[in-house]
Amino acid sequence: MSFEWNYGDILAAVETITPVEQTALVHGDRIINWGEFTARSNNLASKLLASGISPGDKIAFYMRNCPEYSEGIAAAFKASLVHVNVNYRYIEHELIYLIDNCDAKVVIYQSEFQHYVDQIKAQLPNVIHWLAVDEGKPSSYEDFVNDGDGSNPDVKHSPDDLLFLYTGGTTGMPKGVMWRHDDLYKVLGAGGNPRLNIPPCSDLSELLQRLSNAPRTVNLPLPPIMHGTGLLSAIGALANGGTCVTLPSRTFDAANALANIEKHKVTTMTIVGDAFARPIVEALDANPGKFDISSLNVISSSGVMWTRDVKAGLLRHNEELLLADGFS
Repeated sequence: MSFEWNYGDILAAVETITPVEQTALVHGDRIINWGEFTARSNNLASKLLASGISPGDKIAFYMRNCPEYSEGIAAAFKASLVHVNVNYRYIEHELIYLIDNCDAKVVIYQSEFQHYVDQIKAQLPNVIHWLAVDEGKPSSYEDFVNDGDGSNPDVKHSPDDLLFLYTGGTTGMPKGVMWRHDDLYKVLGAGGNPRLNIPPCSDLSELLQRLSNAPRTVNLPLPPIMHGTGLLSAIGALANGGTCVTLPSRTFDAANALANIEKHKVTTMTIVGDAFARPIVEALDANPGKFDISSLNVISSSGVMWTRDVKAGLLRHNEELLLADGFS
């Protein structure tokens, strides 16, 4: 039988070989190293389990890109809770439908959405915890992540642990796609890369050996993490003991993305086709020599058109790039 994977086990193992001072999360001026990330996500997992939440319960994320989203994902994996993405563009009836449909027991939300939360809470009595996030400032979320000694929660993980990914509802109301951890990790390469003819890892020991002998990924997901492309990109960076860089701006700014690539030596970037790539090419063309993208090795796109002329434009500025265009 082949090795069976679980993201909670992967994170716990990767944390043992990742220097605590290495950067885990970057968001504007906020930088969280791996020691802090580990302790905060462990505390959140343990606090949830000690306060009425059980393995297998659902935890909904109602947030834009931010460090707390990545911390929450890690905590969910460690506590064997089921991640559920919530589109922050939804209004009251859509939010009520999704949170009720997934049977969420926990909702982590950004304080900017407090108005909507106030409108829907009474209609969602099964939610035990509503945790507000306020850019690292004092909040109910910070109370949870700062309560504890940072040690790993005592949870037996299973390859059957689930991650939910709700669709956008283009054929009626949103529908939850249910991924087993083992299936998801294997379809994403299991520590290998079929595009580069790198075979999957046979077990956790081989994964740790590979990671110990390779530079760590610095990943910049440009689409929202609450969509599948951005979500899997962020998860991939963390499962490899790397760095996840997110942008605080609410709208896409190509020049800001390029500046962050240079500043943080981003190695992989995730986009959604021409909507992101074309403005990046235009910014590079309009500012010769201004942005250094030599650190960038891979750009991955998913699900929409990424045209040949735009790809060629990117290669003009870094001919070593691997452009991965994914459809499924």
